[in-house]
Amino acid sequence: MLTLYIYVSYIFHFFSKFFLYIRILKKKEDPLRYKEKLGKYKIQNNASVIWFHAASLGEVKSILPIILHYSKGKDRKILITTVTLSSSQYCADIFKNYPNIIHQFAPIDTPIIVKKFLNHWKPKISIFVESEIWPNLILQSKKVSKLILLNARMSKKSFSRWRLLKRFSAKLLNQFDSILPQSKETKDFIEFFDTENIYYFGNLKFISSNELINNNLFNFERTDKYAWVAMSTHEGEENFIIETVKNLKEKNIRSQCILIPRHIKRAKEIVKIIKANNLTYQLRSQEVKPFENIDFYILDSYGEAKEIFKKIRLVFLGGSIIPHGGQNPLEPAREGCFIFHGPNVSNFKEIYAFLNKNEISKLVTCEQSLTKELILKFENPVNNIEFQKKMKQYSQKILLDHTNYLNSFIK
Repeated sequence: MLTLYIYVSYIFHFFSKFFLYIRILKKKEDPLRYKEKLGKYKIQNNASVIWFHAASLGEVKSILPIILHYSKGKDRKILITTVTLSSSQYCADIFKNYPNIIHQFAPIDTPIIVKKFLNHWKPKISIFVESEIWPNLILQSKKVSKLILLNARMSKKSFSRWRLLKRFSAKLLNQFDSILPQSKETKDFIEFFDTENIYYFGNLKFISSNELINNNLFNFERTDKYAWVAMSTHEGEENFIIETVKNLKEKNIRSQCILIPRHIKRAKEIVKIIKANNLTYQLRSQEVKPFENIDFYILDSYGEAKEIFKKIRLVFLGGSIIPHGGQNPLEPAREGCFIFHGPNVSNFKEIYAFLNKNEISKLVTCEQSLTKELILKFENPVNNIEFQKKMKQYSQKILLDHTNYLNSFIK
């Protein structure tokens, strides 16, 4: 199976440029930087780097504290590769004041392109994040550097597919010098493939990074008494939020929803839906401060949600009403927010179990359910100071355990 994949990837190599051209036309690739995916780089490199490879925005956020920890060494160059446009924009915004942190698009997984990438960047350690398992990238990286799978994630659904190809899966997983799973469930799944060197130190998503510079100097001001946040909403979930706003209006509660879509490029699409429902809106890109008596304040920018959570403590987490598996609720939880979520949270099962155990999250199944819970919390404001302290202690331990272990590889 692995040999077949490699042969097919050699053939695909000759169509890779055409493949990217099509994606550019669909606005899924950066027209100025797409060549990075072909192993062509404008940035020169004369030294080996610490390389972190993540798929998208969520994975980058999860390892921010680790990246910043190792970027403190002045003689260290940190390379971050991702696949998506949103993650590249996020990195450009967040790391623009960190000269030794470089972002590039990840190479397409063909042997020829991967070798170009490795020859150019010369990683001394290659750290793959969560579930970024690309055969050529893994096999070739193993030849030139130590290889780590950090905050590894394998869902029950993924495991059921991987076990059908046990020899193929075991071959790839055993390339890693070390695997650090994000949950005990993932650890059990990976051990099924007779994989060694697995160490569980907790989920990196619990850790917050307080070192990042607020490049935009965003100072959010709350204007409505009954304000709440809908975070990381996906296509199909805005109607759920809109109906909740309408329900609150019917009960003579004038609320303001701070809407943070999972992908900010959907802002125009969301505006159309809001207009069609005869509701009012305001975009962050047009006005920093939300006006009073506006139904929706849409945050169409990255890296600013934390400032909102400091002022508004009620948050609905998207990706949980549609069958997506949920989104990470820890960012608002760290700020002392109370979390509402739908039934589909399989991607963060252990995290939600932790939040439910500490009574700072609540399952809602319909618009009426969310409306009822919001009203209860409007009448009884949230105070999670003790939980915040507990979260801080727990996350500090996770970070310390991870860095102490990684120090044996990163010297």
